[in-house]
Amino acid sequence: MKTTLPDNRSRFPILLIEDSEPDAQIFETALKQASARAQIYWVATAAEGLEFLRRNGRFRDVGPAQLVVLDLHLGGENGFDALRQIKSDPELCRTPVVMLTSSTHQNDVDLAYSLGANAYFKKPMTLESYIEQVRVLVHHWLDLALLPSPVRSERGSLGIHRRSRIPEETGI
Repeated sequence: MKTTLPDNRSRFPILLIEDSEPDAQIFETALKQASARAQIYWVATAAEGLEFLRRNGRFRDVGPAQLVVLDLHLGGENGFDALRQIKSDPELCRTPVVMLTSSTHQNDVDLAYSLGANAYFKKPMTLESYIEQVRVLVHHWLDLALLPSPVRSERGSLGIHRRSRIPEETGI
């Protein structure tokens, strides 16, 4: 597991869940060329991705990801299972998830969208097309899309989690 932590917390944090180190490096290279504003965090397994998103364990002090880029085939794991867990968790379900995979099977595309994926991209074959695809992805999510605020959870006095969807600044 490798994680790149941000130097500047004001950057747009993207969590990449990708088991292939070469693919993660290509994504990072494309992201650097596409946008200096984005900050990539990379984990190699779905379990680490969920731990990151829930800010558990070694990810306790890491801020929330504003976008998840998820591979479908994660070694012995299944990206659909990770997507299902993200979208069924009340504290994570509003986080946009973009599938980035080599699969072009229509059944995979349909299932990803049925489980709540926000977009489905086929991994490009050349570095130039990868850079262009990441540039488009970043432009859409950083410049055009209005994103939901993360659901905040507070720990009650008995350790019970209360989820708050109401922004703190409303005073409600």
